[in-house]
Amino acid sequence: SICKAGTPLNLKVKKTGKEPVALEDDQYPEWLWKLLDEDHQRAQLEKDPVKKAKKLLRKQNIEKIKLHNFMTKM
Repeated sequence: SICKAGTPLNLKVKKTGKEPVALEDDQYPEWLWKLLDEDHQRAQLEKDPVKKAKKLLRKQNIEKIKLHNFMTKM
């Protein structure tokens, strides 16, 4: 991680409670490091065709909405 262990992360959301601090890299769960790994995410998506289809459909719907919004402004 880019933060040294013990560095306050300024993520405090509630008034009560302690400010979260950065941990050593080995104290974080293994799956956390895979979230930003595009190759790993792509491989996971290839394993699950239903999830892949949902993601594609969602992307198509967003593009359809953007096109519709653009056309209504003309």
